[in-house]
Amino acid sequence: MSAVVTTQDPEAIAAELHDGRPFDRGTHDRLLRMPPLRGSRLAHPAVSVTVEASVLENQLAEARATIAEQRERIAYLESLSMTDELTGLLNRRGFFSHFRREIAAARRQRAKGNGKGGGVLVIIDLDGFKRINDTHGHMAGDAYLRQVAQLLVGAVREEDVVARLGGDEFALLLTNTDAACGAARARQIATAACRRGVQWNNADLPIRFSFGVQSYGADDREEEVIRLADSHMYSNKNKAGRRPRSPGHKAGQPGARSATNRRATA
Repeated sequence: MSAVVTTQDPEAIAAELHDGRPFDRGTHDRLLRMPPLRGSRLAHPAVSVTVEASVLENQLAEARATIAEQRERIAYLESLSMTDELTGLLNRRGFFSHFRREIAAARRQRAKGNGKGGGVLVIIDLDGFKRINDTHGHMAGDAYLRQVAQLLVGAVREEDVVARLGGDEFALLLTNTDAACGAARARQIATAACRRGVQWNNADLPIRFSFGVQSYGADDREEEVIRLADSHMYSNKNKAGRRPRSPGHKAGQPGARSATNRRATA
């Protein structure tokens, strides 16, 4: 009796699974002993996409941090270019930039029908500052300028602008103020300054200055407003009307009190 074998030969089955090519046991065993393949290129597609997305997110975060750092650096450098190193006030460049924005704001305010806008510019020139430098030295002059800057900042509102245009010349922008109020405010500041002095090596250096006032609005240009204010400062004879003074009396000497309390004219 013969038996019928229905089980197929394992090698025949393997040949079918390998597209009809003969089964190579040695190659099969060698492939089984090889370590698993690694690397993102040969990884599962979903894993590869996840890894690439994570890398891109990290690069994007680094780029944003770099841009923020560069913007902060640019802002710092711009502030240095518009700030007076000695007093910490706006310098001439910073003042003109701010003044242009103020006049532009006045134009927008008028266009919206919210009034004329504008304000008052006050140009200030210190009296006798050269004598202070010549008599007491430049360190005394620097201390004097810093004290004047602090006085002016303390005498105006937070929304107003104080700048040192150069040398012993300062400027105030009194915003949303008419000409009459601006002139009155300038006189008040000058009077308050006369009651103050700068102490330097037992010398009392009185604070005196001349000033000119000019209002500005939507139709004005900053250069012309400054020219007019500067012209008013000289035409009202603030400087010419004063008697010469010594650049600081020794504390306790006769005349020191009267020099300190002499009233500035406007």
